[in-house]
Amino acid sequence: MVGGGNAGIPCAIFAARRGAKVLIIEAAGQVGGTLFLSSGQMSAGGTKFQKSKGIDDTPQEHFDDVMRISQGTANPTILRLAVENAPATVDWLFDAGFEARPEHPVMGSGHDPYSKKRYFWGMEGGLSILKILEKELAPEIARGAVTVLTQTEATELIQQRPGGAVMGVVAVGPDKMATRHLGKSVVLTCGPYGSNARMFEEIEGVRDFADTVYPYSQGAGITMALAAGSYLRGQQCHQPLFNAILADLEVPSPLLVRLTSDPATRQPWEIWVNARGERFVREDTLSYDEREKALLKQPDERCWIVFDDAILKESPSMCRQWTNGELIDAFGTYPTFTKAASLAELAQATGIDAAGLAATVADYNSAQSSGNDKLGRKHMPRPIETGPFYAVRMQGYYLLNTAGVAIDANLRVLDHDDKPIPNLYGAGEMLGMAAFQGQSYCGGMSVTPALTFGKILGERLLPIG
Repeated sequence: MVGGGNAGIPCAIFAARRGAKVLIIEAAGQVGGTLFLSSGQMSAGGTKFQKSKGIDDTPQEHFDDVMRISQGTANPTILRLAVENAPATVDWLFDAGFEARPEHPVMGSGHDPYSKKRYFWGMEGGLSILKILEKELAPEIARGAVTVLTQTEATELIQQRPGGAVMGVVAVGPDKMATRHLGKSVVLTCGPYGSNARMFEEIEGVRDFADTVYPYSQGAGITMALAAGSYLRGQQCHQPLFNAILADLEVPSPLLVRLTSDPATRQPWEIWVNARGERFVREDTLSYDEREKALLKQPDERCWIVFDDAILKESPSMCRQWTNGELIDAFGTYPTFTKAASLAELAQATGIDAAGLAATVADYNSAQSSGNDKLGRKHMPRPIETGPFYAVRMQGYYLLNTAGVAIDANLRVLDHDDKPIPNLYGAGEMLGMAAFQGQSYCGGMSVTPALTFGKILGERLLPIG
């Protein structure tokens, strides 16, 4: 097992219970992977948890919702495998002691909603899941069925020939010595490429602007799979998330705070403009997906939140984590926050086209006065006319990677002819977001498929004898 996270740990647990001897090779100092940073959002249709809340749901309804939200761009074969096996995964976690937040499940939060309440997470986010996984893994380690090598980096697959049977892995441990580890099967569960800026830009076609993901997400599994003769799927589904305000202008930058862009939580008072000074989406749309797809089309997947002094003083804070006082202080502290006496000076300081910004603000003020906005916006409480003027730079960012290694319905890694590479399997985030969500973000469709695919690999798909 290369990678001890969402997919690797369940795979090891269930393979060991079937009688396998399992080796987990983990680059970090401890198992857990992205669960250390993840909010641990999960979803499944037809669970005991839902039934206890009086919710009647099925995997088919879950499948239909994901295909609806993704506008048919998810991989139907891989998605169906995930949703049909997800209820058993969730039931296992709850039976092992997992506890969801008391108000859960919900239909949606941070994504376009499902048609039924099947979306949930624990009080400690990803750590709520990791505690269960560690508890379940511990007995298998204690009896010698599972061995874990941490601070050990898998560097290449041992293969009879390119495209031939995989026989094991070469890994480098803390002593910097390379060691060959042979086995009947190799499972790649070592995460995505979000912390590998070069690989991210090559695959996604855009720079990785925000430093938001697990530092060990270096794309090692993808590199090894490609070297073994596999290929990537899903690059065409690249999609940024919408609401990141970064700490500085360097790339990648730490995420400073998130804009509250959901009108159900806070109606917009400001306008959002691109580098040309143009508005590009109705600011009060209820659809997360609409906002994200609109941002995708803007230069550098970037925009600015523009407003004036009256809006700053009268509106609720645009950032849930900050008071208006903290927001005001940010304009003298962070380069992504700009204040100027006039719109022309604001444009010069931010790099927004001055003529475009002036025309857009004038057009918006006319719409605010008449109540008739060309984008269909309804909530327009104030014009933007009282200096000083403000702009906050907002950047598209990524918690998940789009593309992933090609697999079949038995989780076997495929070659360029879509034939299984013998003895090589894949699960987890290295399969890419697009397989499960297409070109949209669907609640709980990253963590749950990773756990599920790890579980069913260990339970029944991996040859043990």
